[in-house]
Amino acid sequence: WIVITHIHPDHFGLASKLKELCDAKIVMHRVEARHIDSRYVKYARLSREMHAMLVAEGVDSSEASEMCEASTWELRFVTPVQPDIVVEQGDTISNGTFQFEVIHTPGHTAGHICLYDSRKRRLFCGDHVLFDVVPRVGIDPQSSEDPIGDYMESLTRLSAHPVSFVFPGHGPVFNSLSIRSDEIRRHMEFRKKQVLGVLDDGLKTGYHVACSLSWRTEDCTKEFSELSARDRRVAVFEAVAWLRRLVKQGDVGVIERDNKRFYLAK
Repeated sequence: WIVITHIHPDHFGLASKLKELCDAKIVMHRVEARHIDSRYVKYARLSREMHAMLVAEGVDSSEASEMCEASTWELRFVTPVQPDIVVEQGDTISNGTFQFEVIHTPGHTAGHICLYDSRKRRLFCGDHVLFDVVPRVGIDPQSSEDPIGDYMESLTRLSAHPVSFVFPGHGPVFNSLSIRSDEIRRHMEFRKKQVLGVLDDGLKTGYHVACSLSWRTEDCTKEFSELSARDRRVAVFEAVAWLRRLVKQGDVGVIERDNKRFYLAK
């Protein structure tokens, strides 16, 4: 079995090659399978959709183009392959030696999954819970309307499972799922307050909100202007995800003017 937690390039790129080498079956969630073609075969269309979203959130058209083109190099490292098996929440993956429950954990991507071994209390969690980094959760053409809400609900469901060892997609193995989940919740609450604080000055676009926040990269925290084009795109989509969440919760209003969205605190 080759189980794909989600189809980001660093988790999916070599799946086709591994399948050839070991004649294994590729497994992923139905939602992720549905997005393979649009993400890797018809990227030009996805890029146009992202560009339109970015411009609507206040990004200049030329900068939006730069942001969208910044990920095209990743396509060279991914050979798209369709799964042999698609799974849903609650399905079981077993070959007699091991048995894992599939837990659908949307947020980081819409079809992200974790694998849970209840007998040995082991959790393979992809990018849903990492040891010392909060996963990026942003809105994009392949996400739901409220990915942060999805993520928080998934985190609550996941942390209810008794776990002895957590195997994340990046970073070290750890054993304190409940503690780490609480840390992430506190961070998310802090980020929510930061976003609301930016709106204290009046109407803002999603781009303005992103520009007003600091952003954690792989090795340090940077101001928005210091980020690469790719990371600026990720930052804008994360800021917009927060704004959409706050609109849904009734804390923020949205006004559309001149084909752009402006947000204000209520």
